[in-house]
Amino acid sequence: MKKRVYFSWIYLIVVTQLFGSTFLLDVQNVNAQLQTEFGRSLLEKEPKKPETESAELILDAHFSNTFNNHIELGLSVDPYTSSLAGAEDPQLTGLINRIGVSLGGDLPVIDKLRFKLQYTPQAENYTGAEGKLDEFDAFSNILSSELSFQPTTSLPPLVASYQVQRFVRTSNVYNNMEHQFGLRFGRVLEYNFRLHRFDDEDSRREDFLLVGSNTHTMSSRLQFGIFKQMLGKLEYTVEHGSYQTNLNNLILGITGLEDNERRKDWRHIGTAKLIQVATEQLMFQEEINLFLNRSNVDFFNFASTEVAASSFYRFEAGRWVRLRFSRLWVTFEGRQILEESGLVTEDTPNRQDTQIGANIQLNWQFNPYLTLNADYQITQNRTNEKDPFLDFLNYTHTIATLTLRGEY
Repeated sequence: MKKRVYFSWIYLIVVTQLFGSTFLLDVQNVNAQLQTEFGRSLLEKEPKKPETESAELILDAHFSNTFNNHIELGLSVDPYTSSLAGAEDPQLTGLINRIGVSLGGDLPVIDKLRFKLQYTPQAENYTGAEGKLDEFDAFSNILSSELSFQPTTSLPPLVASYQVQRFVRTSNVYNNMEHQFGLRFGRVLEYNFRLHRFDDEDSRREDFLLVGSNTHTMSSRLQFGIFKQMLGKLEYTVEHGSYQTNLNNLILGITGLEDNERRKDWRHIGTAKLIQVATEQLMFQEEINLFLNRSNVDFFNFASTEVAASSFYRFEAGRWVRLRFSRLWVTFEGRQILEESGLVTEDTPNRQDTQIGANIQLNWQFNPYLTLNADYQITQNRTNEKDPFLDFLNYTHTIATLTLRGEY
């Protein structure tokens, strides 16, 4: 039993750190993502507002329903000690319903200086797995502000931002607060500092994700035209993360961290995209994404490479469909797999995972006030692990989401 607990911790933590927590992700605006990928101006030159316009108020609401057949993939929990202990399948299937509103204002302060404020409360309800997901029901409050200064229309704006998010779940072990401070120059240069803290900072949690962190992120972007119908985009991000030390003895033993020693990571992320404009309605994109994590603890060193191809077809304004195929290779450089004998030798290879993914998104604007978005993604993961107990790492993950959004 001890051996199984040990290895379930190792690999569930690894999966979590690579792919992130399903539960801690915010709802993303698909429209904004596609505008960024397909032709958004690098310098963010906003259209000049009429002199008579003094302020702009925005109100929108959204409701989404998500089917997810692999919900617990995003949690680094030990299936023998968590509230899900005893389940035949540690990956749970369920529905996630989200409803929220967004209240925003864009106000001029003085000439060339504007202030934006946005408040977004959202409720989440989890159903499925015989009620075992109820503890994840949540409510979040997000308050965002931006102060932008654009001395001349020939240059992008200089923007300072601040965001605070309060996240509360039925199970209060997940309750946390996040602050983020940012400074950007158009989309050319951007810096963000993220401070993440859980309400309980003293107890030694069984879940690594429930440990607070400080993160500094710096990004730079370059966009250039190739002939008349092609656009190239390059982006490089460097990130430094430092984690709190309230880890339990099991995690300390697995990772090799000393008691009260902080885990510190340097992450390097590179992206290259090539966009071809076939017609006014049809575009194609190829991309390569590289991710390199370097830590003061070898356990967290890994590298990944993703290649992807996308097509984007616009029926008319507000109505489009996007199709994306991807393949991802991951090598965990500090972790060797078990041989069939159950031992690790010098010649034992490192753990390697391969993912194949497909994603289709459909956006349909019925009128300026009501939009429907459908999103379906499927991911197949295969690992070189040979231990039958770790066969759960060979999985197929399906997420399907319908979102109805109103803007007023």
